[in-house]
Amino acid sequence: MAGEVVGFEMVQGPVENGRKPVLNEKENGKLEKDVGAAADAIKFGTHGEESAKKKGNDVSDVHAPKDAAEDWPAPKQIHSFYFVRWRPYDDPTIKSKIDLSDKDISKKNQARFQITEALKAKRAERVELISQVKSLRGDSRQFQSIVDEKLKEIGPLQQALGKLRTTNNAGRGGLCSSEDELNSVIYSLQYRIQHESIPLTEEKQILREIKQLEGTREKVIANAAMRAKLQESMGQKEAIQDQVKLIGGDLDGVKKEREAIRSKIKQIDDALKAIDKDIQSLQEELTAVSQKRDKAFESIQQLRKQREEGNTYFYQSRTVLNKARELAAKKDINALDEVSQTEVEKFMALWNKDKAFRNDYEKRILASLDMRQLSRDGRMRNPDEKPILEEPKPAEAEALPKMAAKQPKEEPKPSPQETLPAQKESKTTQKDSKNKGRDLKSKLESKDVAETDEYEFESPEKEAPAKEPEIDPAKLKEMKREEEIVKAKQALERKKKLAEKAAAKAAIRAQKEAEKKLKDREKKAKKKSGTAAVANPEDEPKDEVVEVTEPEKINDDVQAPAPVKEKVQKESGIRSRGRARGPDSIPKAIIKRKKSNNYLIWAAAATLLVLLLAVLGYIYLF
Repeated sequence: MAGEVVGFEMVQGPVENGRKPVLNEKENGKLEKDVGAAADAIKFGTHGEESAKKKGNDVSDVHAPKDAAEDWPAPKQIHSFYFVRWRPYDDPTIKSKIDLSDKDISKKNQARFQITEALKAKRAERVELISQVKSLRGDSRQFQSIVDEKLKEIGPLQQALGKLRTTNNAGRGGLCSSEDELNSVIYSLQYRIQHESIPLTEEKQILREIKQLEGTREKVIANAAMRAKLQESMGQKEAIQDQVKLIGGDLDGVKKEREAIRSKIKQIDDALKAIDKDIQSLQEELTAVSQKRDKAFESIQQLRKQREEGNTYFYQSRTVLNKARELAAKKDINALDEVSQTEVEKFMALWNKDKAFRNDYEKRILASLDMRQLSRDGRMRNPDEKPILEEPKPAEAEALPKMAAKQPKEEPKPSPQETLPAQKESKTTQKDSKNKGRDLKSKLESKDVAETDEYEFESPEKEAPAKEPEIDPAKLKEMKREEEIVKAKQALERKKKLAEKAAAKAAIRAQKEAEKKLKDREKKAKKKSGTAAVANPEDEPKDEVVEVTEPEKINDDVQAPAPVKEKVQKESGIRSRGRARGPDSIPKAIIKRKKSNNYLIWAAAATLLVLLLAVLGYIYLF
């Protein structure tokens, strides 16, 4: 078992100075297993020895100088008291949660700040629009007052015109416009009765009409008098109409301006409604964000409370140490000794009973032991001994190199239509890259194993299963996006490579076709020259030599691309290193040789016959 203790040394000075104890803190690396051993570490002063020395040295004090206390000060007394030291422990899970919630709070604060800025901008825009609407409404009121004044001016004129129209149109309602007109109408009706031959019924009807007209005489006289009065008071009708037209033109202009201002006011009102909606939505968003922030703040408060609850022993030890310092300042040695004893007994009782307590304490002092190059049980660590603390490994940083290591496997295979040397070179390079990748992989794995072995604890029994670190969803999204970008880049590179290969193949194909055409032309020319050679046997050997050499070259050229076709067929199987088979057709040079041999045979036979005939003729003659 390894433990940490805090020691108090109480130094007692000379009596003349009046300053007795001086408090001092001291740390020790070990705590004894039992209380007795801990009690042995506590030193008490020698008060009895001093009194005895004082009694024995009374005689010598007579001859001592007056300032002896200054020249020979008394030895200082040191009282040491040891307390168990508790270190604060920051749980990594709680710490990660606190960090995440802190980041969340900062994000929410940033979002809240952005929303408040947007709200400020919208409200400023709203204030500006309201000021514009106010000014426009003042203008519209002014135009309305002008319109009202114009209407008041034009009202009596229109009434006068209306009265003139009624007086003029009085005849239309059965009344005559003047008394002279009425007299002429009555006279004409009477003339018809007197001088025309009409039936009795019609005569009776004309008499009734004359009576009616006589009854309207008073009204006609009254209307004529009224018309005369109007014309005298208001002037002519045309002048009134001109005045009405002028006022009406001004009124129309004012109304147009008023309508333009009203349309502007309507547009601004619509914009204000839209801004009000935006402000309401932003306000709702702000309340939602603030609620989320409050929840995150509550969660961080709970996590901090949980962390403080986990460090209760640390806070208790701090209170005990403060109490011990106060007692040391008061020079109460007995109380300080009692506090030290009770604390040690309490610690040992908990240590012996509770396993969780032991694990918690060991977990707290591991960092201190590792910093002081000590092992778990408080011994000095050997040079070949592994550290007791495991270094935190960045899980997120390792995820990217793994992806990068997997990327070279996605390279496209070379197309089977390439030439044989290119295929061989690509395969060798692929093999080398695969071997290198395997070597690198094995080295990395061995390195990882070595690192994990280095930072493992000495006692694997007490090791807790390492939890996988929780990855932030935003980081996951970023990693996925980076993977997609890398894949897209690889796809573009593949497309470029394929396009380059296709262009190279097309160029090779065009070159081969051009060579074929040239060879066909040469063959045709040679055939023509061959027919000429049959006609001229003297030139046969030269033509044969040319024809024999040329087709051999042609056959060599033809045989070169043959392995490519066989490679296309046998790519899925095992690659054979044997030489590719050439075409079974007999070359033209051999055929031509046979033909030339036939000619020679015929020539030899002819010469033999000539010789036989010559021999027979010689024998016959002689």
